Amino acid sequence: MRSDYLLHWLFAVSAVYNAANLSAQAPQTSPSTPTFRINSTLVFLDVTVLDKSGRPVVTGLTKDDFTILEDKNPQRIFSFEAPQTHLMDPKAGDENPDGKAPVAIFVLDLLNSNFEDFAYIRYEVKRFLIAQPEQLASPAELMVIGNQSLEMLQGYTRSRSDLMNALEHLPTALPYKKMNGSFFWERFAQSMDALQQIALQNKGVPGRKNIIWVGHGGPGINLVPLDLPSKAEDELKQYVHSTTNMLVDARISLFVIYPGLPVQGPDISMSAMEADADIADNGNDPFAGDINFGVLVNETGGELFFNRNDVDAEIARSQQMGANYYTLTYQPQQGDQNGKFRRIRVTLRDRNLRAVTKAGYFAPDEHAPINQRQQSMMKLAEAAQSTIPFTALDVRLANVLRHPDTGTVGFTVQLMSKNLDFLPTEDGKFVANLALAAVSLDGDQEIKASRIESVRLLSSAQDSARSQAIVSAFRVRVRVPRNTRTVRVVMENQENGRIGAAELSCKAIDAAPAASTPEPQITQRPEYVGSPSK
Repeated sequence: MRSDYLLHWLFAVSAVYNAANLSAQAPQTSPSTPTFRINSTLVFLDVTVLDKSGRPVVTGLTKDDFTILEDKNPQRIFSFEAPQTHLMDPKAGDENPDGKAPVAIFVLDLLNSNFEDFAYIRYEVKRFLIAQPEQLASPAELMVIGNQSLEMLQGYTRSRSDLMNALEHLPTALPYKKMNGSFFWERFAQSMDALQQIALQNKGVPGRKNIIWVGHGGPGINLVPLDLPSKAEDELKQYVHSTTNMLVDARISLFVIYPGLPVQGPDISMSAMEADADIADNGNDPFAGDINFGVLVNETGGELFFNRNDVDAEIARSQQMGANYYTLTYQPQQGDQNGKFRRIRVTLRDRNLRAVTKAGYFAPDEHAPINQRQQSMMKLAEAAQSTIPFTALDVRLANVLRHPDTGTVGFTVQLMSKNLDFLPTEDGKFVANLALAAVSLDGDQEIKASRIESVRLLSSAQDSARSQAIVSAFRVRVRVPRNTRTVRVVMENQENGRIGAAELSCKAIDAAPAASTPEPQITQRPEYVGSPSK
């Protein structure tokens, strides 16, 4: 039963958790071209060097102090950058055009944390921010992964005040998926998809990015006792391999700070997760036994802080490790396109020093199918930041309310059923599955905040003429940080790929009446039933 649920959520779940704030730098791909393959002629390695006490070493090393092996074969170092190269000009504002400075992506994990744990996480993140200068050394953004969505609370900024404001206005919510064990596989898919979304957001943007994931991380899977059918196991591994490559390709390192609070539930043996974060080699597939965030930490050159109560100190430690690094590049030999894992090992001439970097990447697989989900993600991302209208779906916004207590704007999304494809269900109804992205854009069409959700529309209409006249209405709320000029809502019909969009100007938002933010409703999966239009 569990394996059936896995298949349902991993391979039929919509791409909605991947599409909100994806950057415009993502390349266009044709339907006949496989997506996100590691074909680069140059491999970037961001290497943190630690001494015996675990302190970063930032001076005194040259290119000749490093040795790079790929699958045990020595590689010639093509270029070398010392940590001093990655310092940002204090007068540069929020801009990081050359990507020299590393950026931090804080992810608060409401989805996989107990209610009391998340309250503690929020408190510790606030403590960390209070201790920072008003202008951060490099840009950071703040996200929260919740029951229904991955939400960007604040886009890249060097302003501590902006981040504090976003954190303080985060509404309280119960993690009902964590509380209910039946959501195990759904939480796994949402967590992995969140990593994919962040990778897509930063693909093509130069420089190192550090995800500082504060919370328990996605549930782990031990493949051995599951005994999945070979096809299902292959699809699962391809899903995880793709996630790994997307992170590596975007130069992202994952740091996971697991609070030292009582752990409840059967999600994963945390000792296994901790061990997997220290694995040096696991053959051709590091995910052959366990699939968990500990393996992803190791594969991306990050760090796992396990069972620690000084969360604010571990956030600072993550930033320190992610900001003090050497960048080395090399040009690997063209190997077989067999999808096998290519192990990278970096050593130093001084054996008292330890190099922390990504453990490798999966080679291209010439037999891998085209990933339609990822292509759908990019299409929706481009529509979210585009200035052109999308009218294939009839999307309208109404009943706008400002919520000053949370710094958000709420509105009703009205969707006509014209051009929607409804599929029959077993109980005689009809369903349309949609992806919804709501983004706050500044004057340069850069995303300052975002929210992404899945929407299921149900209809009892059984003839096409009636289904054309059904209107569905549902409430959406998104943060409106400073410098927001426009809020744009994009919806895509998952069955046929049609897209519709609608916008609110800052003038319309400012003119809207104010009201307190409504209390969050505890629902397992929102479903909306349309009504005939008048």
